[in-house]
Amino acid sequence: VVDAGVEPLHGERVRRALAERLAAFHVVPAGELTKGVREAERLWSGLRLDRDGTVMALGGGSTIDLAGFVAASYLRGIPWVAVPTTLVAQVDAAIGGKTAVDVERGKNLVGAFHWPARVVVDPQLLSTLPPEELENGLAEVVKTGLLAGEPLWELAPFEQVRRCAAFKAAVCLRDPLDRGERAQLNLGHTFAHALEAASGYTLAHGRAVALGLLAALRLSGLEDDARTVEELLHPELARVDREVAWVALEYDKKTVDGTPRLVLLEQPGKPKVGVELDMGEIRAALDALIM
Repeated sequence: VVDAGVEPLHGERVRRALAERLAAFHVVPAGELTKGVREAERLWSGLRLDRDGTVMALGGGSTIDLAGFVAASYLRGIPWVAVPTTLVAQVDAAIGGKTAVDVERGKNLVGAFHWPARVVVDPQLLSTLPPEELENGLAEVVKTGLLAGEPLWELAPFEQVRRCAAFKAAVCLRDPLDRGERAQLNLGHTFAHALEAASGYTLAHGRAVALGLLAALRLSGLEDDARTVEELLHPELARVDREVAWVALEYDKKTVDGTPRLVLLEQPGKPKVGVELDMGEIRAALDALIM
């Protein structure tokens, strides 16, 4: 399963490499807009694999989420391999076994834990990315650095990928079903997912995460770190409907009994998970991200 933006760049090389092992080649539209049940159903109907078959996902985070979910649900679960081609996917989306599709109510609300048999991370694939895609990925690098308490964004690109992927893999292996410390990886994402949903998934994930990090750091009282995010990521206010964003935030997966549970920081390297704040304070933080 390859995304339409990646197929012209790497599709033929993959077909040659897999040769007779390749049963079928499915191209899916690039981007979050098509990461839904309709595209998943098209893949389910097109697959001709038995339980010894393997789905390979080649593309960015949306393609990997989609293909992983299809593999998790087809024949009640078949193996899959992730080959991430964007910085977002290499440092975050392809690591940890979360697979999902979006529904109208929100992002990643239908999914499964289905660990890939293998994740093949080749930083050379990033050489074909446009600058805006690298900037998208940098938001996840900054998030990981804040959680680790280290300025991982200052490392060379290859080392950024290695360190971020290793950090997330270690957290996920200790908490594979997201029942404890893995929640820290959602730093900034409660706000980010609400903004993405309110935009109809036209707002790039990295741009949304940059804004979400600002909100989380401000609510944590870490203004110096918020300024660091502004200097590194240059977040621009989102052009979305405030009420739609608020409703999406209330439906966030981490909401319990109607109350959002946030990930904040005591300081870089010391996350706090499941934080409850006054709803007015959360609403004000969200509104500050919207034009």
